[in-house]
Amino acid sequence: MNKTNAWAGKPTERGALRMPIQKSLFSYSSTSTDQDGHKAAKAILDREGIDVVYITGPEQASVATARLMQEESPLGLDTETAKLPEYITHKQAGLDPHLSRIRLIQLYGGGQKVYVFDMYSLDIQMLKPVWDKPLVAHNAVFDLKHLFHAGADPHQVGCTMLMNNALTAELSSLAALARRHLGWNISKEQRVSDWNQQPLTPEQVMYAALDSVAVFKLYRALRDELSRRNLVPVYKLMRDTQRAIAQMELNGIYFDLQDHEKLMTTWQHMKTEAEKRLLDILGPHINPDSGKQISDWLANNLDRKALRTWPRTKTGQLRTDGNSLSRFPEHPIVKSLLAYKEATKMLSTFGAGYADHVNPKTGRIHASFKLGGTSTGRLSCSNPNIQNPPRDKAFRALFSAPPGRKMVVADYGQIELRVAALVSGDENMIDAYRKAQDLHRKTAAAIAKVPLEQVTKKQRQAAKAVNFGLLYGQGPRGLARYAKAGYGVSMSEREAEEAREAFFRAYPGLKHWQVEAGRRAEKEMRAITPGGRIRDFTKEPSGYRFTEALNTPIQGGAAEVMMATLACLENHLEGMDAKLVNAVHDEIVLEVAEQDTAGAKEAVEKAMVEGMLAIFPNAGTAGLVEAKSGENWAEGK
Repeated sequence: MNKTNAWAGKPTERGALRMPIQKSLFSYSSTSTDQDGHKAAKAILDREGIDVVYITGPEQASVATARLMQEESPLGLDTETAKLPEYITHKQAGLDPHLSRIRLIQLYGGGQKVYVFDMYSLDIQMLKPVWDKPLVAHNAVFDLKHLFHAGADPHQVGCTMLMNNALTAELSSLAALARRHLGWNISKEQRVSDWNQQPLTPEQVMYAALDSVAVFKLYRALRDELSRRNLVPVYKLMRDTQRAIAQMELNGIYFDLQDHEKLMTTWQHMKTEAEKRLLDILGPHINPDSGKQISDWLANNLDRKALRTWPRTKTGQLRTDGNSLSRFPEHPIVKSLLAYKEATKMLSTFGAGYADHVNPKTGRIHASFKLGGTSTGRLSCSNPNIQNPPRDKAFRALFSAPPGRKMVVADYGQIELRVAALVSGDENMIDAYRKAQDLHRKTAAAIAKVPLEQVTKKQRQAAKAVNFGLLYGQGPRGLARYAKAGYGVSMSEREAEEAREAFFRAYPGLKHWQVEAGRRAEKEMRAITPGGRIRDFTKEPSGYRFTEALNTPIQGGAAEVMMATLACLENHLEGMDAKLVNAVHDEIVLEVAEQDTAGAKEAVEKAMVEGMLAIFPNAGTAGLVEAKSGENWAEGK
């Protein structure tokens, strides 16, 4: 089809086609949006008095770029991506930059024209001047990683999704925010259309153009609301972290598929052996995958003492989850059942399905990281989750460096305990970290009433359970269960109570803070992180919870430290062949050239100290960070 006819308009300049604004011929409503999305998009643009300028030639790209450079406000930015033909059936094509290419770049500066650049006809370097201007997108990490991959390097990019997240803790779609703040009903039906086709339809171009206009207008509305509610710093911290997240997703992390195949064989053998042992005990008619059948078997075979103390569901059924089973290691069935469950979980969660996430073009896993994706502001990860793989060193070793490169792993020492010390102002905890003392050893000494140098390995392990369990307000019963399930430490409720009393004698400032923080959060129905992020308990199904009132400022503060670190990491690594490939809650993983290993270790340590001081300027930094290196993630730990 001829482009002029396709646009039902006329060419205005060589290489540019403009859709003239005409009075809408239909009544605009949500119904018309759902039934005829492209007409709704046109109706909005008509009403706003905005021309769509579709650019396919270099001369017009130059003119449009010059006009955009004259705009004073941040430019609304959006991109449309197309699947690479060779990966057309891959589920990540169009989303993953390695399996896609940019088809359109849309830019709007607040005037009467929105510019849509067709990158199948243009070189992205034609837009280079624009990358020095402030820009704003929605879910900007997506646009950034595609732009980075295409050779563009915008430096100042805001995000309306994160602006709204700072206000509401939600990760809302552009359509939802446009409906809420602008009164627009935007159809997204064109999102799944064929962005490779030649020529694009007017509906596709108008759909694309409208998104950049919506972003521009949302930015202004949300900016004012952020300022009014004093939440600009919360937003800026996330905004400044975006660049690192986009680079990390684009970099990906290498995953050894051959060794993974061998590991799956081992897990299958473990499962088979555990199943044989189980069936010897259960008999051939019990399905070890059936929680109901296992529960019934336990009810018929446990002694009365075990039955009295065994955890139950609300309906009275005996629980068969791993935490419940681990409380009864002396029972003959438990060891085999736990081994069977563990092998089954490894195969189902970290087996073939996990390996499917390896990109066919790069041989790497390009996971998705979300800023603002949790109630405390912690960075979350999915598709797949590479932040919390099994502790098994054999599995972590699968995340490795290609030949000639190393993995550098740096982690914060006891970051949440450090944040708790700073948030609560407990002088004993603060003094311990100022002197680079091991707080687990210090707590163990307080519980056992022995000097620091006499603390045993077993006592220190028990103290770890006490430190982390009591940090968020556990009672004696909860502490005893947590110690057993999380650290393999057996303690009675009485012993847990004694440990609890010793803990709060050692750290009275923390105890006082917990009481006051819980009382304040219950009264105000909200908790606030050190960086100012608000957790609104009125919006949560469970409402106020004492443990979450304590968890939010501590875990949230640690998350803000990590974001501040990621925001400055690139500057510290400048000039080195070093890639950010993973960020866990207290840990950063880099892939670096062998010759840059020492420099990267020093650089990441400096960045992590800078990140800590950005959130807690008075924090002690002795023993705060340790960076190691190895061939893989396990060796670098």
